Amino acid sequence: MTINSFKFMSKTLAESLKVWPYVDTQTEPIPWTPLKKKVHECRVALVSSGGLYHRNDTPFDMEREKREPLWGDPTFREIPRGIKQDEIRTAHLHYENAHTHQDYNCMLPVAILEELLTNGEIGGITDNHLTFMGYQPKPGVFIRETAPRMTDRLIEMEADLVLLSPG
Repeated sequence: MTINSFKFMSKTLAESLKVWPYVDTQTEPIPWTPLKKKVHECRVALVSSGGLYHRNDTPFDMEREKREPLWGDPTFREIPRGIKQDEIRTAHLHYENAHTHQDYNCMLPVAILEELLTNGEIGGITDNHLTFMGYQPKPGVFIRETAPRMTDRLIEMEADLVLLSPG
């Protein structure tokens, strides 16, 4: 069966993406670190590419992205573990945000982590989770600067296991 990745896109967007420069990363090693603990002993952190942020934090820069459509904000934000629905905001131009405004767990599944902790299936949850804007058409800054800072922060938070929730 052939998969048509462009089926639900507008014709203009589909044609644009067909000529997008392709970077073959299949020959690069996968940066995988095996777990040193059993999952039920691990402290878990979430990372979301959904562009979520705390209402008191600086939003991701959508205005620059509107001016420069091939730029995505390469920064990240921290979301506290106990954040309430009315404290969370979304800044992302590349998916329908309405669902996140109703229940942020669709992008940052904190409730499921809490349930796993209650059931003894994980050992703990970090006090904060990380979010970034997944739209990175030119990912150089994100790869060279942001991802290493996020990694350092996850180490500081003593995360044993990190789950990515794509935005």
